[in-house]
Amino acid sequence: MARQKDPFWTSYSDLMTSLFFVMLVLFIICLINVGKANGELRDALGTANADKERLEQILQLDSLYEKLSNESTLGYDSEKKMFYAKDFVGKEIFYSNDDKIKEEYLGMVDSVGTDLARILQALHNDKFHYQLVIEGNAAIKWDQLKANTYNPDNTEMYYLSYRRALALYNRWRIVGKHDFRKFNTEIIIAGSGFNGNNRDKKVEENNKRFIIQILPKINRPDPDKGQNK
Repeated sequence: MARQKDPFWTSYSDLMTSLFFVMLVLFIICLINVGKANGELRDALGTANADKERLEQILQLDSLYEKLSNESTLGYDSEKKMFYAKDFVGKEIFYSNDDKIKEEYLGMVDSVGTDLARILQALHNDKFHYQLVIEGNAAIKWDQLKANTYNPDNTEMYYLSYRRALALYNRWRIVGKHDFRKFNTEIIIAGSGFNGNNRDKKVEENNKRFIIQILPKINRPDPDKGQNK
């Protein structure tokens, strides 16, 4: 008479076999997920390193700005991160309450435009694009400043300082034939009137000037580049 198998051990063997396959599947899934996580970590580290490199390049621009300003009609204020026309400071290059440039300053204005184009050309590369802000300021009259009777939000001064900044840009664009945009540069014309963080708070007459800011922006790689559409 044949000996019958114990049903307990048969069931136990089947259970162990099933658990083995379950653990094997879970192990494979874990390996796949770990591989994906490592890939994402490598990508994240690569992006972080690239961003760090770009940040270092932006910080190096400060020294380049100073070097370029030493060779031009534009001065650079490293504390306020701005350029200014050295020969414009403290001078009224426009006719009173007008946006027309005085004849005697036209040559000076043209020289500033040429130097600005040269600076943008020197900065031009594929890693950055820039915002060029041409900002007009207005000086407060001494008697109004002393008596504190001026209106800091004087609308006319906003308009006037803007129109004067625009007049400079148009002079550079039309007469000087300077195309600043070809250097990956966006142009912003602004007028701050009696306001602005870049005002000279010690010598009010020095606010008869124009501030030029060249703000770098990192060019991000196009995520669709190289992908089939």
